[in-house]
Amino acid sequence: MGGLPQLLSVGEFRMGSGVDLLLVALLQIFSYPFHDPVLTDRGFITREKSMLRAMIVAGVLGFICIFAFSLVGVHAKLEALPAGDNMPGAVALAFGIVPYLLMTLVMIMAAGSTVDSTFASVAKSVGQELPLLAGRTPGRRAVRVGMWTMVAFALLGNVPMIAGADILKATTVSGTMVMGLAPIFLLAPLVKHSPWSFHLAFWPGVILGVLVAAGAIPQAWAIGDGKYALLLGANAYGLAICTAGFLLPLAWQRGRRVAAHPQSAAR
Repeated sequence: MGGLPQLLSVGEFRMGSGVDLLLVALLQIFSYPFHDPVLTDRGFITREKSMLRAMIVAGVLGFICIFAFSLVGVHAKLEALPAGDNMPGAVALAFGIVPYLLMTLVMIMAAGSTVDSTFASVAKSVGQELPLLAGRTPGRRAVRVGMWTMVAFALLGNVPMIAGADILKATTVSGTMVMGLAPIFLLAPLVKHSPWSFHLAFWPGVILGVLVAAGAIPQAWAIGDGKYALLLGANAYGLAICTAGFLLPLAWQRGRRVAAHPQSAAR
């Protein structure tokens, strides 16, 4: 091996070689963090300045770690290792049993932190927040309801994996479904109170995410010719639809004001 220079010189920078998935990630960074319990549950319980510093540091470190992790697949290609669903494990095993055990430990810890935050978030939502929205006091049953909710999500959430689903779809599909959160959060200063802006931005993303999962996105939406061409098209066009939906009520309100007061609008 020629070290880092050789790792960085392998492959081609084109849509069919993974650039389409990179573009999907760049589109989803504007919405995905707002629904990720690992970020939100930990971030919103701290002071704003502390949260901002933590997010910046975590973002920089996360980019470095993800970039370094991506080189695992490049190393596998250079070593002509057989392609599979668990390339990090295959590469670690090629270095020996000890690196393989360390890789397994790291993956378990990473998965555990995500599962912990997800279970805590969904348990609180179902056991405490939904009863409050319904006008009822959760009471002492909230803990029991939250525990059974976690059990149900643990069982049902593993059904797609047992059926052989692509692991990457867990993030790409969910990231597509919440793309409408991007205009809701980023363009919120433009509207004071507009429930229609929320619904017209959020639900189109959910619908498109379901269509992506079902493989029902029309081929005409594809951008490029790579493996993730349809996913990229769904996210690019979908984000435009969600943004337009968010701004539509605002344009409607301004249009009505102009029609009601044409002289003030002319000024």
